[in-house]
Amino acid sequence: MPKPPVIEIGLTCSDGAPQFSFDRLQELVTSVAVAENRHGEIGVWLCTDDEIADLHLRFMNISGPTDVISFPGDSQYLGDIAVSFETAAMQAIDAGNSVAREIAYLALHGLLHLLDYDDLIPEERQRMLNRQDELILAYEKAAPGDWD
Repeated sequence: MPKPPVIEIGLTCSDGAPQFSFDRLQELVTSVAVAENRHGEIGVWLCTDDEIADLHLRFMNISGPTDVISFPGDSQYLGDIAVSFETAAMQAIDAGNSVAREIAYLALHGLLHLLDYDDLIPEERQRMLNRQDELILAYEKAAPGDWD
């Protein structure tokens, strides 16, 4: 029997990044790889608002921080995802999530961009957000537990 598709994560954390379960993030990403029939590698950087604001300006010509940015790669190295843990912490309050779950949710959003989902027009955005919610909820149902 063939192995299921797997996505390996290379994780980098800037100073001040909160504690979270890397194993749980890897399991989420693997479940998404299986669901989307994809494999490869990604890089995830948990960074500060200042660091993501620099990326936002340099690569998108938009001032200020954002929550997540994706940089596509190729068929084997799917790309890189930068998640601001500071913005995630603020958004977690409004979403009723722990900071760690919000980081996972944002990393999932970035991963979906690397898997060719887009959110530039309202219909595509809704499709992407629906898929994002569906994937994280399916994972949490199959593997209950804390993100911290």
